[in-house]
Amino acid sequence: MKMQFDKDFIKGVLKDFKEELSENINFAENSIIEFENNPAPEIINSLMRAFHSIKGVSRLLLSMDIPEDYVENAQKIEKISHSLEDYVLMFEKNPKGVKNIDKIYEGIDILKSLLKSFENKEKSIDIKPFLKRIKSKNKIYEKEEIDGKLKVFLNISSQLFEYLEKAEKYEESQLKRMSFPAINALKRLGKEDLTQSFQKIIDFALKGDRDSAKKNIDEFYKKLFIKNGIENKPELQYKPEFSNTIRIDVKKLNNIMNLVGELITLKNSSSFLLKELLDVSSSLYKEYKKIFSNLEKITTDLQDQIRKLKMVPIKELLYKYKRLIRELSKNQNKEINYEISGGEIEIDRLVLERLVDPLTHLIRNAVDHGIETIDERVKLGKNKEGLIKINTYYESGYVLIEIIDDGKGIDPEKIRKKAKEKGFNTNLSDDEIIQYIFEPGFSTSETINEISGRGVGMDVVKNNIEELNGSISFETKLNQGTKFILKIPSSLSIIDGIMFYCGKEKYIFPFEEIEQVIKLEKNKLHNYSNTVFAEYNSELIPVYDLKGILENKMYNFEEIIQREYEYDLMPMIIINYNGDNLAILIDKFIEENEFLIKPLPEYLKQNFIFGSTILGNGEVVLILRPIGLIIQ
Repeated sequence: MKMQFDKDFIKGVLKDFKEELSENINFAENSIIEFENNPAPEIINSLMRAFHSIKGVSRLLLSMDIPEDYVENAQKIEKISHSLEDYVLMFEKNPKGVKNIDKIYEGIDILKSLLKSFENKEKSIDIKPFLKRIKSKNKIYEKEEIDGKLKVFLNISSQLFEYLEKAEKYEESQLKRMSFPAINALKRLGKEDLTQSFQKIIDFALKGDRDSAKKNIDEFYKKLFIKNGIENKPELQYKPEFSNTIRIDVKKLNNIMNLVGELITLKNSSSFLLKELLDVSSSLYKEYKKIFSNLEKITTDLQDQIRKLKMVPIKELLYKYKRLIRELSKNQNKEINYEISGGEIEIDRLVLERLVDPLTHLIRNAVDHGIETIDERVKLGKNKEGLIKINTYYESGYVLIEIIDDGKGIDPEKIRKKAKEKGFNTNLSDDEIIQYIFEPGFSTSETINEISGRGVGMDVVKNNIEELNGSISFETKLNQGTKFILKIPSSLSIIDGIMFYCGKEKYIFPFEEIEQVIKLEKNKLHNYSNTVFAEYNSELIPVYDLKGILENKMYNFEEIIQREYEYDLMPMIIINYNGDNLAILIDKFIEENEFLIKPLPEYLKQNFIFGSTILGNGEVVLILRPIGLIIQ
C-alpha cells in the first residue's frame, strides 16, 4: 500500500524530484563525455552513482501516492536508469576495453525526453525497444542476490539519507513523514528491532550532528546485512555522503542579488548625505562616517559573497559540446578532437545561459564549414584528425573565450564574390571584406542543411554577444584555421566604474574598459591635419572629444584648447582599441564607485550604452561603453 501524504508535501516532493533528476542527467552526460577522454574507474563510479540516484529517487516517488498522470513516466525513468546502471557495470572490469558507449548516450537522451514528459504530464515515448537492445548488450558478472524486499528498503533508505544531506532546512514533522516509507519497508522485512537504530540516524541528522549520523548509518547497515546473511557487501553502493552544499533556486539568488543592488544604491545615497552633513556638523559627520564605513564594508562583502554564489565554472557548458561535435562529425566523414583550456574560469550563470546559442552556432560552423573531411585533410598534408579548441581566460576584468579550429579558414575572395552579388562595397582590404560575415543574411554556403548555411546566424551571434555588453572579433588564415574571440563581462548586475561630467551631464565608464585616467597639460595637445593628438607614454595618441561625439558636432583644436578646466589640466580617459591606445577628453572627474546596472527600455538601447544607474539623490545616469562611442 502506498503512503498517503498531504498535497503540499507531494507538490514539494515532485519539485525536488524534477530538480534532482535534471541534475543527475546532466552529471551523467558530463561523466560519459569525460569517460571518452579518460576511461578511469572513478568516472565509472560517478556515472553509476548518477544512474543509481535516479533509480532510487524514482522508486521513492513511486512508493508515495502521487497523482496518476506522473506514475507512468516515473516508472519508465526507474526502468531506464536501472538498465543503464546495469549496463555501466560492464565497464568496471575493463574500462579501457569499452567501445560502445552510444547506448549510454541514447539512454541519457531518453531520460531527458522522459523528464520533459514528466514535467508536462504527457504521454512519453515507448522505451521497450531500447530496453531490449541494451539488455542484449549486457554481459554483466553475477552479483550476490539480495532479497527483493531488502532491495526496496535499500533504495528507499538510500534516497532518504540523500535528503538528509540538507537536514538543516527540514522541519522535524516533515522529515519524519519522509522516513515513513523506509520504516514501513523495514517492518516488511520483519526487522522491527532495527527501527530504533534507524530512528537514531534521523534524530542525529535533525540536530546537524553529521559525524554521529554517518557512524550510525555504518553500524545500521552492518547489522542489517548480518541479519540477512550477506557478508562483504560493498556498503558504498547504499550509503550516501553528507555534503556541505544545498540546492538553491537561481531565481532566489537573482532576487537576493537585486536586493544587494538596491542596498548599494542606498549606500550611495548615504554617501551623498554624508557630504551634505559636513556642512551641518563636523562631530556628527565624524560619527556618521564611522557608521558609513562599516556599512560600506558589509555591503561590499555581502555583494562579493552573493556574486560568488551565482558564479559557475564555464566547463559546465563547454563539456556539453563534446557530444555535439562527436555527433556532427560522424555524419560528415570527419574526425575531430575537442580540447578545453580554462574550464575552471567562473562566470555568472545568467551570462552562461545566454552564451549557449552563440557558442553552439560558432561550434557548428567550425564543424560544418571549418574542419575538412578526412580525405581533404590528407591531401592538404594535415593530420586526418581536425581540432576544435576553446580557451577561456580573464583579461582586464572581462572573460575572453576563444573558439579555434585548424580547418579551411575564411576565404576573402569567396566573401568578396558574395558581397558583389549583394551589391556591397568590395573596394576593401581582405581584413575588411571578411567582416561582411556579420551582415544579416550573408552566407557563402551553396547548400542549406540542418547544421548551418541558412543565411542567418553570425549577425545573430554578434547581436547576442553585444546584448551581453560584450564584443566578438576573429582572426583567420586560409587553409590554417579560424579563431573567434568573445569578450564578455563575467557579471551583468553590478559594475565598478568612474563617473564624470561632460557638459552639465554626468556619465559613467566601466573600469573594465579603461586603461588609465590622466590629467594633461594643454601644451601636450597637438593638432595634425585637423586631428587632435596627445602626448602619452612617449607616444602621440589620437584624442576623441566626448562633448563633440555626444553633440554630433566637430569642435576644432582651438575651441578645445580654449575650454576651462580645473587647474588648467585636461581630464582624459585612456582606452585600448585593437591594441592601440587612444584618449577620450571629458570635462571633470567626479568619483570612482560601484554602480547597480539598470536595464534601458528598448527604444533607448544603443551599442554604446551599457545601461543606466540611479544615484543616491535619485538622479539617473547613463553608463557608456567608450569603445562603442568611438566606433559608432
